[in-house]
Amino acid sequence: MSFELKEKGNQLFKEADYVGAEEMFSQAIQKNPKEPTFFTNRAVTRLRLEKWSGAEQDARIAIQLNGGPKAAASLKSSLYLAQALLELQRPQAAYDVAIDGYRASLNTKNAQSENLSKIVLRAKQQIWAAKETARLREMNDTLASVEKLIEADLEKELRELRAQLDNGEIGEIGFNEDQKARREEAAKRIQHVRDAFKSASGGEIQERVVPDYLVDNITFEVMHDPVMTVSGHSFDRIGIMKYLEHAAADPVTRAPMTVKDLRPNYSLKAACEDFLDKNGWAVDY
Repeated sequence: MSFELKEKGNQLFKEADYVGAEEMFSQAIQKNPKEPTFFTNRAVTRLRLEKWSGAEQDARIAIQLNGGPKAAASLKSSLYLAQALLELQRPQAAYDVAIDGYRASLNTKNAQSENLSKIVLRAKQQIWAAKETARLREMNDTLASVEKLIEADLEKELRELRAQLDNGEIGEIGFNEDQKARREEAAKRIQHVRDAFKSASGGEIQERVVPDYLVDNITFEVMHDPVMTVSGHSFDRIGIMKYLEHAAADPVTRAPMTVKDLRPNYSLKAACEDFLDKNGWAVDY
């Protein structure tokens, strides 16, 4: 009976009826709380409903039931857990979960490798952004004061939203939508402030950013000697060679591949060299 409920949930999920799907998976869990796929399916459904805390909880239970984060069956749940943690503004925790899952997926040639690598990069970008915020505020006390005022206003608004949710004045979906909108508005205000300080300082005070296309999807560092696979994806030579030593497959498509199949990407190498020449700080990215 519990698996019939799961199938009904899967069908509702395909039809984009996420509220109905969540209910079916919840009923399946009540009948059989030891089946990890029920929690995995409810976790992804809750991600669609933007119920981040619920998705985190379900993903953690699924990982535990599957035998831990290193188990192959846990990789999909690790992906969902990392996504939830990112949305909950916990990038370091998301990075730790995603990078462990990514490494495990490479070792087992799992289909989740590419998705996990994207989450690792997003988490690393958020961690870097936090470091940049601290650096910029150390450079200018006025900038720090203005940005902290914006953040204080945001925290006040979020507390008010939470109170409305707790009092039943708004639903969880509405709460998540309003919370996201408030965060985006605060981010825009901070960016406007930084643009003004950048202009006033002649470009001295500005956030440092590494373009995605310069970052290797195995080491997640800026590439120095990029090479291209048969599928057209570029990686840093050292990272992909180490990977091929034990995997002998394309990290993205998982098609059989050897070192002999790699080709230099001269245009990307020139772009990486130019960026590093002008941005020595990127070595610490």
